Amino acid sequence: MLRNRAILLVLEQCAHYNSINMMQTKASAIFSLVTIAVVSASYIGPNPITTTQPPYQPGHIIINECTCLEKGNYYSPVSSDDCRSFTQRTAFLPAETLKCPYGLQFDVKSCVCNFPTDTVCPQYCPVPYTPTPNPAPSCSENGNTYRQVPGTYCRKFTQETDTLPPQVYSCPYGLKFDLDTCVCNFPADTTCTV
Repeated sequence: MLRNRAILLVLEQCAHYNSINMMQTKASAIFSLVTIAVVSASYIGPNPITTTQPPYQPGHIIINECTCLEKGNYYSPVSSDDCRSFTQRTAFLPAETLKCPYGLQFDVKSCVCNFPTDTVCPQYCPVPYTPTPNPAPSCSENGNTYRQVPGTYCRKFTQETDTLPPQVYSCPYGLKFDLDTCVCNFPADTTCTV
């Protein structure tokens, strides 16, 4: 009886030792497989997509110091609010004023709300415009009506449609808005009426 008990105890210890040994073998095999997978995944060969990819192009266009265009919408910071707000305009919808998240300012160069240290807030945006009872002479093109802005020596002009209020834009440096051609033109070729 004592002998049977001793044999049983030895068999239990062997079984326990085998199960521990088996677990170690399984853990060692799993570790080896994981190591092989990590080493295989970390190898990066030549990638033709990254070598032939064109340089990054921004998704927005800077119209002037107060306006940028992205995805069919025009955006302008509100200078009187220290550029913490901005207007969004699109065809056939009225302009709406939106606020940047707390602590950010609207940046025309990136066309998004940005950190104040990375943003230049223009002094007069949107450019103040006061309509007069007798509007200045105008020209029309592609459903838009254009007028020279009084007091700016024709360096600024307004653009409006039947559904959008007038918006003030600046000609590129050195040009003036010409009513005869309905575009910004050289000053020698422009008739400035205001």
